[in-house]
Amino acid sequence: HPHHSFFIRTTMAPPDPPSSTTPGVIPLVCSISGRTPTDPVVTPSGRICSRSLLLSKLTDTGGIDPFDPTKSRTLDEAELISLSTTSELSNTTDAVPPRPPSATSIPSILSMLQTEYDAVLLELFDTRRALEETRRELSQALYQNDAAVRVVARLASERDAAREMVAAWSSAKKEEVVVAEGVGAGQKRRRVEDASPADGDDDEDVGPKPPPVVVEPEQPSSLSDNIPPSDLEAMKAKWKILSKSRRKRPPPPASHATKEQLAEFSQIDKKTLHKSSAKPGITALVVDNKHDIAVSGGRDKQIIVYSKEENRVLATIAGVASKEITCVDVSHTEDGKTLIVTGSQDGHVKAYLSPDYQLLGSAMVEDDDEGDAEQKAVVGVSIHPTGTYALATTRKGTVVFLSVSSSEGEGVQKRAVFREKDADDVQYSCSMIHPDGLILGVGTTEGKLKIWDLKTQKLAQTLEVSFCLPSYQCMMNVL
Repeated sequence: HPHHSFFIRTTMAPPDPPSSTTPGVIPLVCSISGRTPTDPVVTPSGRICSRSLLLSKLTDTGGIDPFDPTKSRTLDEAELISLSTTSELSNTTDAVPPRPPSATSIPSILSMLQTEYDAVLLELFDTRRALEETRRELSQALYQNDAAVRVVARLASERDAAREMVAAWSSAKKEEVVVAEGVGAGQKRRRVEDASPADGDDDEDVGPKPPPVVVEPEQPSSLSDNIPPSDLEAMKAKWKILSKSRRKRPPPPASHATKEQLAEFSQIDKKTLHKSSAKPGITALVVDNKHDIAVSGGRDKQIIVYSKEENRVLATIAGVASKEITCVDVSHTEDGKTLIVTGSQDGHVKAYLSPDYQLLGSAMVEDDDEGDAEQKAVVGVSIHPTGTYALATTRKGTVVFLSVSSSEGEGVQKRAVFREKDADDVQYSCSMIHPDGLILGVGTTEGKLKIWDLKTQKLAQTLEVSFCLPSYQCMMNVL
């Protein structure tokens, strides 16, 4: 009860002589001032304080228990329990303090000093508690700041990595555009390289520059090692017609130039048709003497169709390949249109048809994405005499039979793929089809000439040649 008083007694060991005993009182310490309290009281939390100091503290805190760490529990004066100390053998009670002296007396001055001292102790207590709270808040703020800095650093690192990936992708694909042509069923979208020249190339194109068009039908899900029978029958029918007319051709006249006369030939004219400010040079050339035109492919990734009779450029086909053009062939359809088929180092075969030389279609001759990219390069392409088929050879020794059509939804399609058995080390360098259309001659980097029989799609013979590699092209031309 608040009006009850508790007495704390203790018995001290009696000094010599043992017959006389004196009581000892346990000293009490104020939890606020750290000194012996006057009028000590006990709070419900078990703290011992001077009543006057505790009441002053309660006035400052608005009735909140100053010892409660949560600062949510209230403390009233009626809850305080007074403490009294008396001697165990004495029946006397504590002396009643005298009345407060006047302000002019020495005791009054001492009382004032005591009051000031108590106020300083209370302020020191508040300051210490505020310091501890500030330290905790500062520690938490520093921890949160360190965590935020780590998160920002990680995000900045991921952002930089993403920017590098985007920059690398943009650099590799900066010349690509996506063109979708809804031509027939089964067609799909495909990326083609834009016709923009290399950096620093300011030369203007020679002749008209049609926009790139992509018509690439879906390839068959599974390709055969043999040419389809219907296609083979069409090739044989054409062979019968051509072989009969070829046998009727007379031998070359005696007026043809001799070797000595050829040695005396000199240049009489020169045409610079391809761009020369980037990578000058012509990488593929074919001449159609019957129609008096020449088709060339250059390092500028363009195809030039030049008419010798008219002495002008008929067409400039830009954006043919992402890499250098390696081979080109030209033929004419039954209705008199010019058909051009190209092969490039990136492994694509593309077909173009006059008069506007729009892209009929494109096919990737090597489907696998593994291996050396140079081995997938197309080294030779030939249009079959029928004008509806083409044969392409790759560096790694693959022969691809393709169909070429101007009908909607067809374009360029792979029909068959075949290669030599147990010839993984063979590398082709060039190829050309026989004028009759059933024999394919292929030159290799090892100095050999391989003859393919297209009727059986088998290698008929391998010839050893002793002249230099450039002569292969000459032998291909006379097949």
